[in-house]
Amino acid sequence: MGGRGQPLNVLHIISDTNIGGAGSYLLNFLEFFDRSLLNVRVVCPAGSLLAARCAAKGVEVIETARMPGDESFQLRGLSGQIRELVSIIRKHRIQAVHTHASFAGRLAAKIAGVKGIIYTKHRLDEIKKPLKNGWKDKLRQLVNDRTCSRVIAVSEAVRENLIQQGVNPGKIVVIHNGIDIEGLRKKAQQTGIQKNGRNGEKKGGLPADWLAMPPDCCVIGMLARLEPEKGHRYFLAAARDILAVKKNVKFVIAGAGSLETELKERARALRIQEAVIFTGFQENVARLLAAMDVVVLPSLTESFGLSLVEGMCLGKPCVASRVGGIKEIITDRENGLLVEPGDARGLAEKILFLLQNPAFAQELGRRAARTVEEKFDARIMAGKITELYYHHY
Repeated sequence: MGGRGQPLNVLHIISDTNIGGAGSYLLNFLEFFDRSLLNVRVVCPAGSLLAARCAAKGVEVIETARMPGDESFQLRGLSGQIRELVSIIRKHRIQAVHTHASFAGRLAAKIAGVKGIIYTKHRLDEIKKPLKNGWKDKLRQLVNDRTCSRVIAVSEAVRENLIQQGVNPGKIVVIHNGIDIEGLRKKAQQTGIQKNGRNGEKKGGLPADWLAMPPDCCVIGMLARLEPEKGHRYFLAAARDILAVKKNVKFVIAGAGSLETELKERARALRIQEAVIFTGFQENVARLLAAMDVVVLPSLTESFGLSLVEGMCLGKPCVASRVGGIKEIITDRENGLLVEPGDARGLAEKILFLLQNPAFAQELGRRAARTVEEKFDARIMAGKITELYYHHY
């Protein structure tokens, strides 16, 4: 089994219950992998939002109550989880296991005798100096090294982060995230939200004032989890500075997270609450991006920046922080604008510059779209991952 004339049996194991960066990565892979080369199954926690979405891609999904949701490693119930995963691997004669932060999945694959064990690192971890619990860190590094064939880093920034954690550089391969370019553009054309309510209804739980925007209103938006590292507070501070200069601007914050109440209170404290729209979690990001004039990602740390690539795909001029994987996506003034992290004033200045120079902004957007087509197509990503499976099974 597994020769080029017969599909390789692959199992993806993901512990996410919501559709975040790892889930989007998996869904994009499932959309574009070559069915003649791979026979793919997915294991996820029971009740995960990913289950139905993965099944819709035409792959078998196995939901298990033994897998703790959103946990990479949990001692409680670990033996039962591993036994079940080993059983699944053996039953389906799996030849390559690909995990997404599921340490138990890698252990199960090792026990089951799978040669090709891959895991994708989707985020940057904080490096503590000096390392606390040094022996535990070394043990974790040793076990990680012994339970995988290759580690996929979604950016060079993640690769460097892994090396700093003690991961063998020879085991790391960088494969940038890819998106469904044609699909995103099609959705944007079909479901883009119109200003001044021309579509005549409130859709998808969005606030009514989104649809009530005047046609000449500028829309500045960011799509990111409402967590400290995403830099929403600098986005709000920049919004205040921009509104002091230009009044017909709305600021859209799409996403859910622990800072929702705090950020809404911050907007009120800055007296800009009437100009800021919190949409909550939105599954169909294309409809949001389609109506934005500028896309912003002011992260303090960022492994890649998927929402940035999605905005660029639609030809939107983008302003983002000069951190992590973002520096691999945007070249300043060539296909976007970069600011130093935490620089709210610089963020406001760059956004205003784009609003005041529409021809430059449009050209920036065109170059951004070309960048995505050349570097961040999910077809390219799926092909590289498939080659990795065949090389190591």
